[in-house]
Amino acid sequence: MATLTSWVEHLTTDVDSATEGMQVAGEIYPMVGTEGWLLLIGVIVWLAFHVATGNGEAEEHKKLARKAPGSNAHKNIVAEW
Repeated sequence: MATLTSWVEHLTTDVDSATEGMQVAGEIYPMVGTEGWLLLIGVIVWLAFHVATGNGEAEEHKKLARKAPGSNAHKNIVAEW
């Protein structure tokens, strides 16, 4: 099992690649160091989406409220049975 100390030792140990084989010389995965920026971009996009959605829904609710005939309109409906 690879532990943090064995990885640090593995990455920092200078060995002869001819006798030991190819050694990892740096990053273990691509784009190391961009996690913070990607998280920040994701949070900004998430917040912008929710603000835009909230504004759009509020506008839609205002339009529907203007179209409503009134709070007592349901009293004028008479069933014809």
